[in-house]
Amino acid sequence: MQNLKQYLQYYFWATYHRRLLDKLLEQSKNYYKGVVLDIGGRDRGSFVSPKDKVEKWIFADIENKYKPDIVMDVCDMSGIKNESIDVVNAIELFEHVENPKKGLRECYRVLKKRGIMVLSAPFLFPVHADPYDFQRWTEDKWKRELERLGFKMLKFEVMGRFFTVLADMGKTFIKSIPRILRWILYLFYPLLDWSVELDNLGFIKNHRLGKFHGGYFMIIEK
Repeated sequence: MQNLKQYLQYYFWATYHRRLLDKLLEQSKNYYKGVVLDIGGRDRGSFVSPKDKVEKWIFADIENKYKPDIVMDVCDMSGIKNESIDVVNAIELFEHVENPKKGLRECYRVLKKRGIMVLSAPFLFPVHADPYDFQRWTEDKWKRELERLGFKMLKFEVMGRFFTVLADMGKTFIKSIPRILRWILYLFYPLLDWSVELDNLGFIKNHRLGKFHGGYFMIIEK
């Protein structure tokens, strides 16, 4: 019953952005090896971090209240040695970082040669302070800044286009209205589910509707 309850809670409340992110993380589990530095992870969504499959999993966060292994800012990881980390996990992190270029340089510094960074960031997505929300970078900006640092892009995915963004806006609206109306509009969730699949059509990707980006998922190598 608890599993059913968790499933229903996830289905009704998780954004399509989060559901797609969890799917991409699950597909990328094989990248997590050796010493993993997870910055601001906090086990959100349905994805279960493979902490028991790696040599060491270090949870770092800027706020002590989340009980991280290390309290630190990604822009100043002076407590971590050069080239000592196999994988940096930076999921939905850099929109909350005031100086993301500096944070990315620090990630590059601590990664071993051929080390991996698993990175995701929202684009057309609500402002969500944690504790602040500073910016959204476009696809071109991410690729250019990572290339300048010396990273090699192994995988780049646009996390949802026009219909995914639209469906998340619809879901946000439904969740914001009084409960009695909300339950009625829940009947439209299957329609939202169906509409999201339209973003996978080649026609949409090549159309101007494909220029709407919900966010980005990247696997990059030092």
